[in-house]
Amino acid sequence: MLTSAIRTIKKNKLMTFINVLSLAIGISATLVIFLFVQYDYSFDKHVPDKERVYRIVTDGTFKISGLVAPLIETIDQEASNKEFIAPIFKSFLEKIKIPATSNSEEKVFFKDNKIAFVNEKYFELYPHTWLAGNVKDLNKPNSIVLTERNLERFFPKETPDAVLGKTIVFLDSINLQVTGVVKEMTENSEFKFQSFLSTATIPSYPSLNKIFAYDSWNNYNDNTNALIKLKPGVDAETFEKTIIAINRKNKNLEENFVDDFKLQPLSDVHFNSDFNYNATKAGTLRNMIILAIFLLALGIINFINLTTAQSTERAKEIGIRKTLGSSKARLTRQFLTETFLIALTATLLSLLFTPILLKAFEGFIPPGLSLSALASPLAIAFLVGQLLLVTLLAGFYPAWVLTGYSPILALKNQVNQNSNLSRSTWVRKVMTVFQFALAQVFLIAVFLVVKQTTYISNKDLGFQKEAVLTLTIPGNYQNSAKGNILKTRLGSIPEIQSISFGNQAPILNGEMKTSIMLDNSSTEESIDMDFRSGDDQYLHVYGIPLVAGRNVIMRDSLQEILINEKALQKLKLESPQEALGLTLNKKSMMIVGVMKDFDITNARVENRAILFAGDRDGYVMHIKLNKDHPETWKGTTDKIAKEFNAVFPTDLFEFKFVDETIQGLYTKEMQLSKLLTWAVTLSIVIAGLGLFGLGLFTANQRTKEIGIRKVLGASISQILMMLLKGLLSLVAIACLLAFPIAWYFGNKWLEDFNYRTAFSWWIFPVSAMGLLLVATVILLSKTYLAARANPVDSLRDE
Repeated sequence: MLTSAIRTIKKNKLMTFINVLSLAIGISATLVIFLFVQYDYSFDKHVPDKERVYRIVTDGTFKISGLVAPLIETIDQEASNKEFIAPIFKSFLEKIKIPATSNSEEKVFFKDNKIAFVNEKYFELYPHTWLAGNVKDLNKPNSIVLTERNLERFFPKETPDAVLGKTIVFLDSINLQVTGVVKEMTENSEFKFQSFLSTATIPSYPSLNKIFAYDSWNNYNDNTNALIKLKPGVDAETFEKTIIAINRKNKNLEENFVDDFKLQPLSDVHFNSDFNYNATKAGTLRNMIILAIFLLALGIINFINLTTAQSTERAKEIGIRKTLGSSKARLTRQFLTETFLIALTATLLSLLFTPILLKAFEGFIPPGLSLSALASPLAIAFLVGQLLLVTLLAGFYPAWVLTGYSPILALKNQVNQNSNLSRSTWVRKVMTVFQFALAQVFLIAVFLVVKQTTYISNKDLGFQKEAVLTLTIPGNYQNSAKGNILKTRLGSIPEIQSISFGNQAPILNGEMKTSIMLDNSSTEESIDMDFRSGDDQYLHVYGIPLVAGRNVIMRDSLQEILINEKALQKLKLESPQEALGLTLNKKSMMIVGVMKDFDITNARVENRAILFAGDRDGYVMHIKLNKDHPETWKGTTDKIAKEFNAVFPTDLFEFKFVDETIQGLYTKEMQLSKLLTWAVTLSIVIAGLGLFGLGLFTANQRTKEIGIRKVLGASISQILMMLLKGLLSLVAIACLLAFPIAWYFGNKWLEDFNYRTAFSWWIFPVSAMGLLLVATVILLSKTYLAARANPVDSLRDE
């Protein structure tokens, strides 16, 4: 049986090649997507009692993954029904210095240190193997625990025990003592770090205190996280009410104040984009799985179509086998064996294609995903299972068609009278329509995603995004004189138009929130707003206009603030002038101006209420260049680097243009565009291979008819039209069927954006003409040769 199968495969080399290539592309696509899905669903699966572990998130007027820092310790002290709470303060500042010794020079590490401030409770949630030290020492101030990886980076060739007690300097001035070394967490987690600093260190340093708003009950920060483990049987919703009550009591708020906190299940952290801007949506993974199924289905359809199309050529073989006593079951096993060999070859070939696809998706691949995952037992089981499934799906229907032939009709060359053949012809047409309808949907989706990303890239954000760069002042020098020294030196560069100190740019990938209360308000209601701060040059740098009042003036007592037009609605004020002079938070702030609305995050979110606080002690320098002369920017940044290095000789110079930061907000849209481009490419390649095979079969089957028509005077163009019209009509039907499907799902996708482009009508005819053109070229590649063939050759008898 195996020998016979191999012989049959060798006899039909071209069709076998098309089948193998189609299936290999589909299988490699499913394999790549399987690796993605396996990776994403592996996050935090290893945590003990994970079903009782939650992250506390702010889920009130705004959603943010962090919370106010003092609430963490207060919950720990006042809330019962919990086992423990683990604070996690993620540090976006990473500079670590290893002081020089008699045997080594000073070393500085600026990146990839993956730092978080934690206490011993973190290691109860995420058990690590301790190579040296004691977890209890992490509760002491100025303590740091390293993973084995960072131990090798910071102290090469040192043993874990040997580094205990050694000094590490964080942000130039915070001296830390190594109190432990642990093995690196091998599992995937949203809370995976390489350097663990003690939370007890934060209160001792004003710069850390300000970064994490450690003492503030009003400032919410994405980097201030808390994981909590409830006691068995405790209801999460009931505990949420406990947290809200604790927050209300300690903020001394009225009962009508609404500020919700939610316990987010640990299993939800990786997937929920409400609280994680870089989240992988579960819906995205489902769509990728559906995409993989479709691409594999296209390859299987090719196999079924080409195998059933060749059925007449195998009719005599089947008739002879049946006459010699082969049963239907035996013939079915024979055809399934042939299918298995083709599917096995395609699977092996897909292992060569997979690295190519992974390379193509390089910007889309998470850092923890690699080809080594293919060697996992789960991946091997997936490959074997897929091989068997493809064999059954691709082989069963052709086997049923072929074994259904009457041996008498087969031996008389009268298989066209067989009902199975007629039925398989209709099935083949339906499957061809499905293939190209799917390719058409993908093609329309590519047009739409590119149109939307172009729209949001060119949208007026309400501030100047071009020619503005941001530069973070090194941690030790935040709020210090050296920042002002740098500003003065940069002021002498003529290409720089203005400079401001502030926190983040107007638009960012994250959340900065604050809550305020209007003085003398009848309701004493607390109002949540997005928060930005900067000095009196901030608005000049970004070109943000005022609709009322004036700009902020830096004062040491009363802090002047600005609000935007959207904030007027929250404050229930009817006009901008009505806001001027109002004081907030027990007269610690005063509104002196109203800004025109501007975007603060991506186009999925509508404009929100913003409070801008006058603050000269920002840690980010915002530098405005001449946007009319981009050719000078490179030289200007080189000058900035020179001045920076003169003031901060031991620090890393890094800057980012604001428009590049904005592009980063749409990483997922760019990734989707790339994914869809590959999907449409692969689907057209697979469908095109199938169409080529069907065109080849059609031309071969109608060779004598072509010869007769040419003898009777038919032109090449008439013969081409005869050969093409049947298959091209199927492609045209596919396009028409694809239009309403693409229209529905395209509009559903656009609904996610508050600011979106129009789903233009021209996308449909343009994409359809493109697909028809591709189909025509594919079919012409074979049918043209058939149409030009010498009729003497085609009419010669067997």
